[in-house]
Amino acid sequence: MNWLPNKRSRNLRVGGKNYIDRLIIKTASQVIKLTICLVGTGMFLSGDAASLKLNSWTSVSSRELALKINQIATEISVKILDRDFLGSGFIVQQSGQKYLVITNQHVLRAGEAPYTIETPDGNTYLAKVVSDITDNFFNYDLAILEFEANQIYPTAKIGSSLFLKVGEPIFAAGFPYRQSTVQKNPNLWEQTQTNTSRGLSIKQGRIAIILNQALEEGYQIGYTNDVKKGMSGGPLLNSQGEVVGINGKHAYPLWESPEVYQDGSEPCPALQELIIRSSLAIPIEKSIELKPQLKSLNSVSNYRTVPKSNLLTKNSHLIAKMQAEARETEQKCQDYLIESVRNQGRDTAE
Repeated sequence: MNWLPNKRSRNLRVGGKNYIDRLIIKTASQVIKLTICLVGTGMFLSGDAASLKLNSWTSVSSRELALKINQIATEISVKILDRDFLGSGFIVQQSGQKYLVITNQHVLRAGEAPYTIETPDGNTYLAKVVSDITDNFFNYDLAILEFEANQIYPTAKIGSSLFLKVGEPIFAAGFPYRQSTVQKNPNLWEQTQTNTSRGLSIKQGRIAIILNQALEEGYQIGYTNDVKKGMSGGPLLNSQGEVVGINGKHAYPLWESPEVYQDGSEPCPALQELIIRSSLAIPIEKSIELKPQLKSLNSVSNYRTVPKSNLLTKNSHLIAKMQAEARETEQKCQDYLIESVRNQGRDTAE
């Protein structure tokens, strides 16, 4: 759809100023229609209309939940190495003695082949990069490794990022280069659980934003967890212990260049600010696109509404505050878009 008048409209002078005003109003109204559509589909997918999976974990305490997530993350998380430690990953599939591991491309770019996988029991295995993947591989900061072992290792339970809700608890696992001391923030319900035997950290936080279109390299999930360098490639788990994303970027990056969507456009300034303040992950669905064999892992059946008494409704004041910030940011982006179109309309009409 062509929202803006073309170059020929510069030579039109029908009705003078009134025409220009009508032109701006018409253009703005088209943008408003667009933004209404964006609201309908969710500029930020806050999960208000989504269902969440119900299971026996919904009544456990925060501490019990953290211990369960710690156990799951410990069983599936692996280290990626060449001669040195490169980053994190997690076991996603087993077929006989062959295992598939998901990590980030930038983790592999930090070293060179041959790569090594260190499994939860401390064993190491040579790994190869899976090559039979689609061209989508190059659109995402994702990589798939394969190793063989005669041991049995647990694999990740795959969830769906479509069911995430702004404000809900989320867990980021991985191996930071330097271990942090245990930190707690009762306001954001954040803390670090550390598996001292392997150096695995599980950072707790909350979903801050889900973008309705991916940034460059596939990043789309923003969260408050204090992700550290070295945790890239590790799993992002929901409160059911399902992997819903792959860690890849920490908050407040050192570089100052703005984030860009995959189509080359930029988020509005208010959204840029929220993105910068958030750690970022790639939805697990992107990895399923890379290898057809992983599609069987993505099951979203048997989902139904979670009762209001579970963990997702605790700290309701904080959740409401985070969702209000998301809505406010969305409104600012809509206002920014409309004002930008109005300015372009004025420039075109002059």
